[in-house]
Formats: sequence, structure tokens, C-alpha cells
Amino acid sequence: MYSNIVMEKLIKFSLVVIAIFYTFNMFMLMFMYQSNPVSTLTYNWTLEEMTEYRARVIIPAFYLTVLYFIYRYFSGKNPTSAIWPMQVSLVSLIITQVVGFIVFLPFSFDAVIILTITTVMLMIINKAHKRRKNEIF
Repeated sequence: MYSNIVMEKLIKFSLVVIAIFYTFNMFMLMFMYQSNPVSTLTYNWTLEEMTEYRARVIIPAFYLTVLYFIYRYFSGKNPTSAIWPMQVSLVSLIITQVVGFIVFLPFSFDAVIILTITTVMLMIINKAHKRRKNEIF
């Protein structure tokens, strides 16, 4: 019982932190792109490296997510919870990061930290998805 309460609080806290982070980045990219053209997630990468990371990892992850939902539409399947799109987005991001490590990304501290954060976020989102899916059925 106690672990369920702790996990529920961890899920809610993590979702709030993720929402704040994405809201901040959305406003930075929409309204202050000239002063800060890319996300300030890393401190060792140059502007060119961050731009390449965005072009080779972030944007393909977005396309992979969109392709997955197009497939889901044509196969007639509906998402099983409201958290499902976040889970699919994080899986797509992890796939593109792993491919990036194999193909072009330098094996640096920043890239490993980003992959670790994404994996931890996916594990938390997966727990939240399982809870919501069980509530639906």
C-alpha cells in the first residue's frame, strides 16, 4: 500500500517536472529562438553539434512517432490511455538516440546523460500508462 502511494506521487511529480521542462522549451523555441537557437540541455556541445543532434535525433523521433500513429489509425487501434502518446514519443526518442550512438553521435557524457534521462522518464511513464490502462479495463 505504501509503495503504491509513493509511486503515484513519483509519477505525478515526474509528469509535472516534464510538463514544466517542455513548456519552458516550447516558449524558448517559439519566442526567443534568435537569442537561444537550440535547447540548453548540454554544456559541452557546440551550437553545430546541438543542431546536428536536433536534426538527426529529435526531428526523426517526431517523424517516427507520427508514423506510428498513422499506422495505429489505419489498423483501427485506439490508444489505451491518455499517457500512451508520451510513451510512444519517448520510445521513438530512445530508438533514434541509440541509432545516433551507432551512426554519428560522439560517445560523450552529455549524450549518455540525455539517454539516461529519457530512459528513466520512459520507465515512469510506462508505470503511469499501466495504471491508467488498468483503470480503463
